Amino acid sequence: MPSNLKIFFTLAILLISQFAYASGGYDNGTPAGKGNLDIDITLNPGDRIRNGQSYVVWGYGLTDKLDFHGYVSHEASGTNQIYYGLMYNFFSNSRFDLSTAFGLRHRKGIVDAIFPQFLYTIKLKKGFDIIGSSVLVYNTKQKFTVGTTLDVALRIPVPKSLTPSFAKDVKVAVGAFRGATTTKWYPTYSIDFRF
Repeated sequence: MPSNLKIFFTLAILLISQFAYASGGYDNGTPAGKGNLDIDITLNPGDRIRNGQSYVVWGYGLTDKLDFHGYVSHEASGTNQIYYGLMYNFFSNSRFDLSTAFGLRHRKGIVDAIFPQFLYTIKLKKGFDIIGSSVLVYNTKQKFTVGTTLDVALRIPVPKSLTPSFAKDVKVAVGAFRGATTTKWYPTYSIDFRF
C-alpha cells in the first residue's frame, strides 16, 4: 500500500478525534498473550471537548492469561491520572474472552482501589468485537465506594493494507462510557494497536 494512503488514514482518524468526546477508557477481556503488547490511544486535541480526556491504555502479556495492564490519562479539566494493575483471563473460547482485574488509580492525590472488575470481549465474524467492562471504584482514603464505571464498544478491524508495518493489527473502537459518579453516557472512541 502506498505510504501516502497510510498517512491519509492516520490523519483522518486524528481529525475524527476532534469530534468525539474521548472520555473514559477501553479495556476488554482479551489478554495480550505472553510477551505481546496492546495499546489503545484516544486523543482530545487541545482539550477541546469539555468532558473529554486523552489517554493511553496498555496491556502487556506476562503469561497467556495474565496481563500487566493500566492507563495514563489527561482530562480536559487539567487532572492527570494513572491506573495500573493485573488482569486475569478466567474464560476463553472462540466466542468470548472473560477476565477480571485488580488495580490502583492515582487521581487528585487520592488512591482508589479498582476492584472487582469484569472485562469482556464478544468475538464476532470477520474480526469485529464487542468489548467493555464493569468496574467498581473504591476510595481508599475516605473508605467509601465511589461507584461503578461501565463501557461498551464495537471494535472494527482495520484492513491489513492500511495497517502500519510496525503493528500486528489495528482496530478502531467506537462506543460509550459512563463514569462512577454520573448516570450520563459519553460517546467514545479509541485506536487499538497490537504489537
